[in-house]
Amino acid sequence: MNTSDNIVNINLKEYFWSLLEQWKCVIAAGLVFAVLVPVALSLKDSRARNNELATFKELASMSREEMLDTLNKDEREMVLSNVYRDQLLKNQSSYNDNSIFAGMDSDKFVVLHYSFVADGDSAQICSAYAAALRDSDTIAIVRKNLSDTYKDADEGYIRELIMVSGEGCVDLMIIMPEGTNEAVLASGIEARIEEIHTQIEEALGKHTITYIVSEKQELAYDELAADLVTRTHELSLIKDKYDATYYSMNDAQRNVLWMLISSPEEINAYVSQSPSTNIEFSKGRIAIGFVVGIFLYAFIYLVYIVFSSVVQNPELFVETFKTRSFGKVSSYRYKGLSALIHGKVFYKMHHKGSMDDAAITNVAESVIASCEHNGLNKVGIILAGNMKDYSAQCEKVIKKLNGSKMEVVKLDGELNDDNISKLDCAVILVGSGKTKYGNVSEALRICDYYKKNVIGGIYFD
Repeated sequence: MNTSDNIVNINLKEYFWSLLEQWKCVIAAGLVFAVLVPVALSLKDSRARNNELATFKELASMSREEMLDTLNKDEREMVLSNVYRDQLLKNQSSYNDNSIFAGMDSDKFVVLHYSFVADGDSAQICSAYAAALRDSDTIAIVRKNLSDTYKDADEGYIRELIMVSGEGCVDLMIIMPEGTNEAVLASGIEARIEEIHTQIEEALGKHTITYIVSEKQELAYDELAADLVTRTHELSLIKDKYDATYYSMNDAQRNVLWMLISSPEEINAYVSQSPSTNIEFSKGRIAIGFVVGIFLYAFIYLVYIVFSSVVQNPELFVETFKTRSFGKVSSYRYKGLSALIHGKVFYKMHHKGSMDDAAITNVAESVIASCEHNGLNKVGIILAGNMKDYSAQCEKVIKKLNGSKMEVVKLDGELNDDNISKLDCAVILVGSGKTKYGNVSEALRICDYYKKNVIGGIYFD
């Protein structure tokens, strides 16, 4: 750690400004990881997929019972229960996709309604009518008059539109989906009833039929609507049970389940695939990589600041050594496009108040005022560590100090008895990224040994 009490206080404002000043490095880190992360994720996915492919190839070589034998009793029962539910779901899904009735609006049904009674042995006769009115000939009449959308529907889905009862009287209702040729359908059904009448008379004797209802009706038929709602609800319950069981399964169970519920064509298509070697550079993965790179760079830089042996900013310097800062002097040598190329735009924004000769004058006047206030006449200017990069600014500060009444001694290099013992006080000059905490500690230790007061420091950036 950088501090004497093993605590480092980080100024977040200074930290983020420092990151902005390094924007080129930050973006470079983001771009590098925008490539590395998609590659790493693709390799991970490829490895997982190849392992999965090998597993399915092994399962494909087994019989149904051999696949189930790879599981224990409880796992086996869970898989078999979901195989059953999957078949129910597929059947119901197929019904929902193909049924004319299931696709209709349950709030209102348009029906062609016939109701009639027959004299004679009416119970037997009505039963005969009810059976005949749901046969293939009636279905053919209904199919012929449906819209082209339903011309190829299975017979069972058309039979579902025909509801007939023969209890007490013959009650026939034909549900008519949109696009049905209603007039021709009515004519065909009436002709069909007459045809059945002739056939039943031959078998059961003469009788007459009397119509009670013969019309098109629009009605919200509760039993029909309830049937649709019930089927939808039951499908939802099966789906929920399937999902609950599926998500409680382990990978081995899911692999076996997929093998049991998939068609041979699906299985063959999957296991015949070549091992995956593709690298996916999707927008999402590139974005994730870019963000990861930025955050990783920021984290590494934070760790570097915490554990670095080099002074990085004046706030941390002041906090570490509990000494006064006379101010900061910043160096800025770039303008216009050159500033952008060298990444110094944010630097100038951040250090604007500490640039040029005005900043040098301010820190020099602060040192002079402090010495005059405390009656100190001979001040040592200690250049801590390697200050070559800041030599020009240091010389300007010393020149300003020499213009005062007090005596200024420049101490560049190792401190010794002769040059330190004659001083009244000392000021330490610290360079950002150049002066080590050890350099400052050593200078403070020597000054303390000779009981020379270190009245503060000047930070160069």
